[in-house]
Amino acid sequence: MEKIKDILKFAMKMEKDAENFYNYYMDRVESESIKNMFSELSKMEREHYEILKDKFEQLEFKEPPLTISWVVDDDSRVVDPSIIHFNSDLIGEDEKEMSDLTIIRMAYHMENDFVMFYKNAAAEAEDAEAKKFLEEIVKWEESHRDIFQKKYEELTKKHWKNITNIIFK
Repeated sequence: MEKIKDILKFAMKMEKDAENFYNYYMDRVESESIKNMFSELSKMEREHYEILKDKFEQLEFKEPPLTISWVVDDDSRVVDPSIIHFNSDLIGEDEKEMSDLTIIRMAYHMENDFVMFYKNAAAEAEDAEAKKFLEEIVKWEESHRDIFQKKYEELTKKHWKNITNIIFK
């Protein structure tokens, strides 16, 4: 049971971090469709957190884990104009949507990490019910990852038409 407790605690933190990620970047991407996607995913991650918390409490783990958001206010965050366009005067208006690509790529990798974590956790789970529960979460996270992979490829193909055959072999 200690392993399941640790899995649930870590999973709750991951889901909370994902919710914070989507909330933070929701107003920083240019594309309305991506803003809407992030809004919906933020809600889903909140729901995932609540489901995990309920399971944690059902198993009589009385203390939910402390979650610390990596999101900081605009005054104290590091400014790196080479990564996110809203920190830079170097990128023109017509290139701003292209910078959404960086945020989408980060989201893809975050969701892919979640898929791997839950798959590995399910493989480690000895309790059949816990294994089934974790395998269900794998499906949630795979659907999120797949959304971002599709969006990443779409934006990449839109902006890098002449080299997409090199990027997507």
